Formats: sequence, structure tokens, C-alpha cells
Amino acid sequence: MASDYGFYAGILRFVAKKTETEDREIRIMMGHLAGIADAIEQSGRFMVERDNCESAARAFAGVAKFLQERILPEALNAGNEPAVEQLKWTIETSLVLAAELVKRAANEDLKDQDSFTFDLPAAPGSPTIH
Repeated sequence: MASDYGFYAGILRFVAKKTETEDREIRIMMGHLAGIADAIEQSGRFMVERDNCESAARAFAGVAKFLQERILPEALNAGNEPAVEQLKWTIETSLVLAAELVKRAANEDLKDQDSFTFDLPAAPGSPTIH
């Protein structure tokens, strides 16, 4: 299963490396992406500490924006359907994770929880079990 997410981990690392990190907050966000990429590659899941939810959410939103504005149009223009499918999944997943990070951190019922674990949805092209 973990190998199904190699492309996602690679994209997270790519965005983290390509992002200017002169600003301390951006460096922290890109650090989150790199650490999350490692965890995803190993297990298909990752954990974020409560105190890091906001910056991790912003990092995921940044990934989605970067891909939507810069990479997806190129894949569409090239007619590369497998790449388009992966990019759309990555954009959607990143936005869902960003929203879920914010939601869990703000949820009063979870206020005693110090960290949150996230499992990724099935990767594009993965067999589904019915």
C-alpha cells in the first residue's frame, strides 16, 4: 500500500524543495511537508501534532495551489491522462487534508488530543475492494 503513495510523497518533497524558504514560517511548513512525505511513503498515513495543524494545513493548501496553477495546466495541454489523474487526486487530497487539519484542531471534542493521525484515500489507479 505504501508504494501506492510514492508519487504523492514525491510531489510533497518537490514542492517543499521548490518553495523559497527565507521566511521562518514557510521553512516550518516545508519541513512539515518533508516529514509527512517520509511517513506517507512508509505507511500511507501520517501524524501531525496539534500545535502544527495550522501550518501543516497551510502547507497542504499551498501544494494544491501550486499544482493547480503551474503543473496541472501543463499536464492537460500535453494530454497526459495518467498525470492529470494523479494531479487531480493530489490537489483534492491536499485540500481535504488541509480542511481536516483545521477542523480537528478546532474541534472542542478533540481538545485533549495532542496529535492527529491521517490515512490517505485510495491512490488513483489502486484497486478498490467492494
